[in-house]
Amino acid sequence: MTRIILFSIFLLFSFFVSAQDYQNQHEHEHPDLHKYHIGVGGTGAYLKGESGFAPGAHLHFIRQLGHQSRWGLGLGYEAIFDEHKHKGVNLLINYHPLKHLSFNVGPGIIFSEHEGETERKPAFHAEAVYEFIVGKFHIGPMAGFGSDKEETHFSVGVHVGLGF
Repeated sequence: MTRIILFSIFLLFSFFVSAQDYQNQHEHEHPDLHKYHIGVGGTGAYLKGESGFAPGAHLHFIRQLGHQSRWGLGLGYEAIFDEHKHKGVNLLINYHPLKHLSFNVGPGIIFSEHEGETERKPAFHAEAVYEFIVGKFHIGPMAGFGSDKEETHFSVGVHVGLGF
């Protein structure tokens, strides 16, 4: 239930920001998006279920849906380097409510080690990235959230991407 509420809040916020952006822009202005985007990042993650911090990393590949589209689809991978070696793979929906702001959200599977065995659990992942575009490179801060039935984590870090 918590995931549904968080996802609903995220969608409402996204559409509110998008509506505000549309009102403030001229109709001919659109985000300058590339067809494909690959991004990597380093993060610090707080694991709520384990009450601790750990370094993390993320990687995603996004395909924009049409020329100048605010929407895209892709795949994501996240790793948190703690004692349980959390790794997640996600299907992502990408949305650009503003020119430099993007959200990636989607379901996935978390793999973690507990007592010598690898556990697989369904999960949800979301991240927000504010990108400064320098040529084909996208650089900026990111914040993420992940949850499965047993644990939740929050992360902040730096994202570096390449559009092509």
